[in-house]
Amino acid sequence: MLNVAVGIYMATLDASVVNVALPTIVNSFGTDVKTVAWVVMGYLIVITGCLLLMGGLADLLGQGRIYLLGFITFTAGSGLCGLSPTIYFLIMSRLIQGLGASALMAIGPAIITSVFPQKDRGQALGITGSIVSVGFITGPLIGGFLVEHLGWRSVFFVNLPIGVLGIFLSLKVLEKRAPRKKVSVDLWGAFLLFFLITSLLLVLNQMSQSSSRLLWPLVGFCLVMSMLFITRELRSSTPLVDLRIFRRQLFSVSLCSSLLVFWVSGAHNFIVPFFLQNILGFSPSEVGMLVFPLALTVMVIAPLGGRLSDRVGVRLPATAGLIIISLSIFSFSMLQKDASQIEIIGRQIFMGFGIAFFSPANNSAIIGSLPSAKVGLASSFLALSRNLGMAIGVAFAEMVISFKSADQLSGTGTGVPTLEAIQGVWKLTVVIGGVGAFLSWAGRRETKKVK
Repeated sequence: MLNVAVGIYMATLDASVVNVALPTIVNSFGTDVKTVAWVVMGYLIVITGCLLLMGGLADLLGQGRIYLLGFITFTAGSGLCGLSPTIYFLIMSRLIQGLGASALMAIGPAIITSVFPQKDRGQALGITGSIVSVGFITGPLIGGFLVEHLGWRSVFFVNLPIGVLGIFLSLKVLEKRAPRKKVSVDLWGAFLLFFLITSLLLVLNQMSQSSSRLLWPLVGFCLVMSMLFITRELRSSTPLVDLRIFRRQLFSVSLCSSLLVFWVSGAHNFIVPFFLQNILGFSPSEVGMLVFPLALTVMVIAPLGGRLSDRVGVRLPATAGLIIISLSIFSFSMLQKDASQIEIIGRQIFMGFGIAFFSPANNSAIIGSLPSAKVGLASSFLALSRNLGMAIGVAFAEMVISFKSADQLSGTGTGVPTLEAIQGVWKLTVVIGGVGAFLSWAGRRETKKVK
């Protein structure tokens, strides 16, 4: 449990700690938002593309081996990130980090499921859920303190002692032998999925450039990858993704709602540090203090949201939560350069309520809409929708900001977005959230608890 908790904490900490450092990284390398967005997107692309593959490799080579390799890869990638001499070296190092994180995220819950008896499994998975919350809560606080007092590189170096502890525990307590049964891994499906996700995000990246020659070739490549991936999965005897499960309407609608929620929250979380630090002038430590109330609210209120969904079903709390998330993000667009801390914290808490109502209900629908034998597959798709949604959200925010002409960007020479550009992102994300809310209500016919 401790071994898995260390891995989960390190992965979630890194996901929340880096965003606070982004404005400082922009200034340090003299780069712009379009480039620094790949520090986040590259990490999420690799995680999303490799998540299902890592589960298959664990079945083939053993959970302990792949989990240990994930710790080693993530820790090495963290060290390289901290030593990065250029922004492009940092992006490449984040890809290595993402490869390790995909193993930790995919295999950690599987280890818990396989080693704990049925009577203790719920409690063990509940503990891992609490660790996720702790990681997201402490990330902004630790990140803000480190960036302000030790520089942005320290947010990556902080992973090194945690990673060393995880490697030591993995060597000590995890079984390294491969399973006796033969397992086939759909490597072609994994590669096609990776290229499909990458090309999709590159299309969003190129759409912001008025004279891009790569846009239409990338659109064509994305369509080809989509067709090849679908064809491969339908014909494979051991598909990476069993596309037949999408025939279940509740599963498909809930999964799509999850992707849209993480799309809007990913875009919001990407631009908030720039708004707080570059527009309002808060220090990195203050940025961390203003960001963390959202995760704290989710941790406190989510159990109540879960109880509500148990009583009234998933349709009402999931849709209401999505509406609250969308309205709270839209309310940020009304803030001006003289916004107070109270105005920001209030909006963050309001958004936290929305997530706390949406996530337990929607997750319950995703897991409960498939047979019990496919709970692991449902969990994998839930993680896939989360990471893909956040990656699309970052790409979307970067695209909207880049649509602004050069004279609308601040005169710092680093391409930091103006208030108008940031407000544009907030205003457009409410459209995505509105689509999600409509889909959540219209696509769910269940009004009772999902069995």
